[in-house]
Amino acid sequence: MDALYLFKQAANDNLELRHSLRSIEKHASYIRKVWIFGDKPSFISDDTRVIEHIPEEYLARVLGIQAPVRNFFLLILLSSLIPDLDFEYLRFSDDFFLLKDFPIEEARKDRYFEDLTPPTTQPRGTGMWRDCLWRTRDLLVRLGYTAFNFEIHAPMFMTRKRVLDAYCEFRDFVTEDRWFGMMGATAILNHAHKHEQTKLVSIKEENSRAGFWAKPPMTYEAVLEQAQGKTYFNFDDHAFNDHIARFLRKRYPNRSRFESC
Repeated sequence: MDALYLFKQAANDNLELRHSLRSIEKHASYIRKVWIFGDKPSFISDDTRVIEHIPEEYLARVLGIQAPVRNFFLLILLSSLIPDLDFEYLRFSDDFFLLKDFPIEEARKDRYFEDLTPPTTQPRGTGMWRDCLWRTRDLLVRLGYTAFNFEIHAPMFMTRKRVLDAYCEFRDFVTEDRWFGMMGATAILNHAHKHEQTKLVSIKEENSRAGFWAKPPMTYEAVLEQAQGKTYFNFDDHAFNDHIARFLRKRYPNRSRFESC
């Protein structure tokens, strides 16, 4: 099994990606190789046996897509076409971190955040991300699929077949626009759930994720308390601060084999 990052360079990404990679080395030693799809971090090792960078342009040409690629469904599709990528892989982002050992049997489970399938009158919220999620939900239900929200902000189990089959089914609803069309992971994993009869795990009921979103932690101790006993850690740009940075440095102090410096 490999690990695949969709990576766009931003202000804190080198710190985040560096420590996310260290969490893989510490807690998922079965990972054969790490792939970085998109921008190239300055610090990654030149040893392509353990980590390799693939620019978007290399595969965007296959479908005649203009780079940089902004749509996540297309990013997931294109990255799944990396010739030497393992059939099974975990899809990471630079702000996904493992906090404890993550056996391969756990890695292969499909985790979801909530079930949006039943008719509901709940407020849909506002913003481009919420609009995209609910547009994806409505399309899935109309096409006879479940509509579990798989945007869990934690490592997601993928296979190359899952991605290709879902794209072939939903290609009419995939666009190059960042937010229009279907949300990639949710569309792909609902497709897999129907056709592979996968067993799903609620990440809420599992109570396995810690994180901070929109509001940063007030103290370092608050981060430690949140992370206690959890498997995954995540945060968004609005929540990142010195307390989270300190937590990452102390949790993963040693350079990994994926880093050159």
